[in-house]
Amino acid sequence: MPGCHRFVDGGSGLELNLPRGTCCGTAGRPASSGRRGSYRAMLRSWGSRLDLTLLLLTCTLSADGAQLKRYEYSLPRMGTIFHIELYAPDDATASRAAEAAFARAEELEQIMSDYREDSELMRLAREGARAPFPASNDLYKVLAKSIRISELSHGAFDVTVGPLVALWREARTTGRFPDASDLAKAKALVDYKFVELDSTRHTVFLKRTGMKLDLGAIGKGYAADQMLALLEKRGLRHAMVVAGGEVAIGAPPPGAMGWKVAIDTADAKVGKTPCTLVLHDAALSTSGDSKQFVEINGKRYSHVINPSTGVALEGMASTTVLARDATTTDALGTALSILPVADGIRLAESLPGVAVYMVRQTERGWKRYSSRRFPESCVARN
Repeated sequence: MPGCHRFVDGGSGLELNLPRGTCCGTAGRPASSGRRGSYRAMLRSWGSRLDLTLLLLTCTLSADGAQLKRYEYSLPRMGTIFHIELYAPDDATASRAAEAAFARAEELEQIMSDYREDSELMRLAREGARAPFPASNDLYKVLAKSIRISELSHGAFDVTVGPLVALWREARTTGRFPDASDLAKAKALVDYKFVELDSTRHTVFLKRTGMKLDLGAIGKGYAADQMLALLEKRGLRHAMVVAGGEVAIGAPPPGAMGWKVAIDTADAKVGKTPCTLVLHDAALSTSGDSKQFVEINGKRYSHVINPSTGVALEGMASTTVLARDATTTDALGTALSILPVADGIRLAESLPGVAVYMVRQTERGWKRYSSRRFPESCVARN
């Protein structure tokens, strides 16, 4: 889910731009000047032979009086840049935790990727229509959550959209609208009701041959949640994980009320300043077409595909979702982008702890909509 979030920490004044798909590969630098001890330590990444960059930014005291230092790490994962910010008592603790978190992301990519032919998801596509497929715990949990969001959104979010995704990926490469007959064939394979889950045996059965699942609208959120949980398990509660447009946020930085998150919405280029939220123990996702789109015959098509029509969404838009976990915000970001605005707001308001902020380009200009629970700091921009 593309989007751009700027993170401004209330304790250090650090501002960091992380647009989805930008291969930055290194940690950010302090945005303001001042005396801060800093150094870089290069750690060799596992397997991929990439470098994991460490930047010590500041020292502070946690609530229990222990001295904590702030660290940042970034690595490419799942077709985007994964970024970790955390507070830890020493370099070794921070680096070991970050390494384990990135290893967890790599493990999940091997499970959920639709680019790797040997991934578990691709094996499911090849074998799942012949017999029930024994799924790993991670894959089963993500699919169960996917089906639940599909049901809640009446198919606006649909994990079986893979055949349509393949056609529109080709369209972005060729600049040509998908062939009508190809669209019809692909649509015949898209329906979340064709996926049968057995919670007792932990198996997945695909009811039609040729089905292909796509976890692009939920996998990064799940990975961010898993990485944050791993950091917290190691005692590093003051942390945040960014996975493209998905953000999983733990306890606030020591001495601060939360992590300040500035959201770049679709109307940012027309003079609207980003709205800023202060968040902790929460998740946020922004879905939009600022980075992934194609123009065909004068029309702009997003990477987000409506499963009911088989056609990518037209025009410029962004949808920001707040919830407790990034798995939920990731999937709902896509679902609420596809649903009519009124239906999307009703769905958000029916779910505990969920809020949404939508920006849409119309013939009469930019329109902004929000659910009742979305923070006033953004709503007031209207």
